[in-house]
Amino acid sequence: MFVNQKMNNWTEPYWEHVIRNIGPITFEEQEKIRTSKVAVLGVGGLGGPLAENLVRAGCQNLVICDFDVFDESNLNRQICTIEDIGKRKIDVVEAFLRKIDPELSVSKFFKITQENIDLVLEGVKVIALTLDDPATSIFISREARKRGIPMIESWAVPFLFTWWFTPDSVDYEETYGLDTKKFSYSELLNLKKEINLATYQALLPKVFTMPGVREKYDREPGAFEEMMAGNIGARSFTPFVRITADFLLVDVIFSGILDIKPKNLAPNLKGFDYINMEVQEAKLISNTF
Repeated sequence: MFVNQKMNNWTEPYWEHVIRNIGPITFEEQEKIRTSKVAVLGVGGLGGPLAENLVRAGCQNLVICDFDVFDESNLNRQICTIEDIGKRKIDVVEAFLRKIDPELSVSKFFKITQENIDLVLEGVKVIALTLDDPATSIFISREARKRGIPMIESWAVPFLFTWWFTPDSVDYEETYGLDTKKFSYSELLNLKKEINLATYQALLPKVFTMPGVREKYDREPGAFEEMMAGNIGARSFTPFVRITADFLLVDVIFSGILDIKPKNLAPNLKGFDYINMEVQEAKLISNTF
């Protein structure tokens, strides 16, 4: 028989917040979600909704990081309004999250450096990599692997997938076929402009040439070619972004925190084309699928 088992260290507001979670998850699992420290590194299109949904799911221990400010192009998918244009994303998102749960413990960082990486990752159970800064992403991936912290990533494309980088997976740089292992952290910083350009150009062809993606990005003829050439920014459409953020949340909770669902390890892609209603599988490595 179902019996309410409110934990002694749950406040009454928290209890009322999470009571409808119980059933799909247990009381003990809810406590793991509450206390597990999750780092959402990048709080734009994917990371912002992911952080929001983590808090709505009852996570009370977050790290957020973003070096950017909101602009008008973010209004189609990110947690902002016209009143937030020009404001730092981490400040706006933090204030928003605290309106959901005032008891939330959140650490925020404007940027990640060699000097603060220990503080950023201290006690972190799961890293969600949702940055659009390739050089910093490389640095974080190395640190996560060195520390044994599982790191999850996805892209907001109409192909629903996540993959994990752990000590048991192929590493981030090898997965994307990046020629960056020869660079130290300091060299990545000194060459950041060049590294970001070259790396971004390496990431886009791999991700956006997954089966069935091109046809969806070129419904306005020529858009795909211009995006791939770097002449226009990567296209981001609200449903593609939000459904991916939701799927990230599923894996952060069930694969990362609760360890119920097996982690899909890079470089293997297992996902779902939700427009054509087709299961897709691929291996993203060495410039081939």
